Amino acid sequence: MTVRTAVDGRVARVLIDRPEAHNALSPAVLDGLDVALDTVLAARCSVLVLRGAGGSLSAGADLPYLRTLLGDPAAVEAYIARIGAVLDRVEAAPLVSVAVVTGYALAGGCEILMACDLAVVADEARIGDRHLEYGLLPGAGGSVRLPRALPDPLARRLLYTGEMIDGATAAAWGLASHHAPAASLDVAVDALVARLARHSPDALAGMKAMYRAGLDAPPAAALAAERAALLAHLDGPTAAEGLAAFAGHRSPDFSGDRFLPTEDR
Repeated sequence: MTVRTAVDGRVARVLIDRPEAHNALSPAVLDGLDVALDTVLAARCSVLVLRGAGGSLSAGADLPYLRTLLGDPAAVEAYIARIGAVLDRVEAAPLVSVAVVTGYALAGGCEILMACDLAVVADEARIGDRHLEYGLLPGAGGSVRLPRALPDPLARRLLYTGEMIDGATAAAWGLASHHAPAASLDVAVDALVARLARHSPDALAGMKAMYRAGLDAPPAAALAAERAALLAHLDGPTAAEGLAAFAGHRSPDFSGDRFLPTEDR
């Protein structure tokens, strides 16, 4: 089994388990990630933790497999498109995804990191877009997501030089949301997951949908959409429970299926 999934309440933990190949995205891994996402969405989880076995998040495309496809443009296109589709699916899922990097997130691994909502990285981790080191180009979002994640000079620096930065630097630049020494990385991950999981899944999914909708919309349109989303949300049980808890000076209780997100959000 190349992808392992464990669901505990609202939290799903997905492990790419192909360490001998640095968790490269073979067709079997891509199939496994699709099945994992199906499982996570069916379980109506609100938090997804994604990591790789053996120190690397993922090496990205399986280059030995890709070499076997050269000469068949349709097969190459289908494989690259499949990687992009899986990452797009992670990015769009109605939950908060957290990438965890203890060792390497290079090239496609960096693209996976950026497709996730948050990233917790070890200070000693090594992160970067390494495509040019082997005369390659990104095909799963590197040239698109890096300029959106970083100021232009830093995005160009990583894309054009192919250099690696450590996890602490990645966090300082804004490429990772959290960082910690490797010895305490799991403690940092667990603290973040606990904080995310205590929120209403419905409101958390709504916040993500609101954030994504506003990324490319003109400010006036984004503000109007935000107000419309809030008005719809105020008519539901999550807001009612939150307001009642505030009025009663108690913690809200967001347990129960009525607060869980749906896939069509």
